[in-house]
Amino acid sequence: MDLIFDYINIDENLKNRVCTLYSKSSAKINTLADNCFGKGFGILNSYDDLTRLAVILQCAEAAKEKYDALGINGKIFADTMSDINIWCENNGNKGLKNSNWLKNHVSFELFKIGRLQYQFFRCTVKRLNYRHLPLNYGDNVIYVHIPQGEKLIYSECVNSLKDAVVFFEKYFPQYHYDFFFSESWLLYGENWRFMEPSSNILQFASLFDIAYSYPVDAQAVERIFGKRKLLKKNYPENTSLQKSAKKFMLDGGKLGAGIGIIAKSFFI
Repeated sequence: MDLIFDYINIDENLKNRVCTLYSKSSAKINTLADNCFGKGFGILNSYDDLTRLAVILQCAEAAKEKYDALGINGKIFADTMSDINIWCENNGNKGLKNSNWLKNHVSFELFKIGRLQYQFFRCTVKRLNYRHLPLNYGDNVIYVHIPQGEKLIYSECVNSLKDAVVFFEKYFPQYHYDFFFSESWLLYGENWRFMEPSSNILQFASLFDIAYSYPVDAQAVERIFGKRKLLKKNYPENTSLQKSAKKFMLDGGKLGAGIGIIAKSFFI
């Protein structure tokens, strides 16, 4: 397991704890990792946070072999797996709770290329309104995710998208898709009502054709305020975004999310 720490930087104390656990229970950890790939990562739900982390790190070692087999450089691997550290930090460096998200990274299905993450995705989500989308149920797309921890700078996102087109063409030419797809509070069509026109969020959203929006605010509340409050007046105002979003809601506005599309052909 020591080799994986050349690519994944986690808290030193947590690293020591997970290495101690692995030295005592390597057979169990290895079996769990094999079972995750065979039976699904849901089996980790009944284990403690430190065990989940050990298993995910073991799965990351298996993923590294696939990166090496295709000749994908180590930086993309390290950048992709950096989410492990982020989610450990989100959990107070106690291990992992969010193994269901990180399964995408270690299963060779999601890659961080520059500022953004990209995931193989087949549109079989029935709740999507396909009448407003330039694709059909069952079509392949590349799902764009926006990882936390870095500023959302427009030029970096453009470069990331350009590099992603080259990446998938080079390493996965058999995967046919016509669109990048994203569903996020960052793409909500009403964000302009409480954000400055020059905001990084609105600049990022301008990269997408917003197919439609809906006023379901769970993700926006979590990302902007952290936790939902019973009364809108009790939301914090520690940042300019919190202040403007809170005022927007107090004035009767609703936060939400949007569905965005970018044609791959735009970058070819």
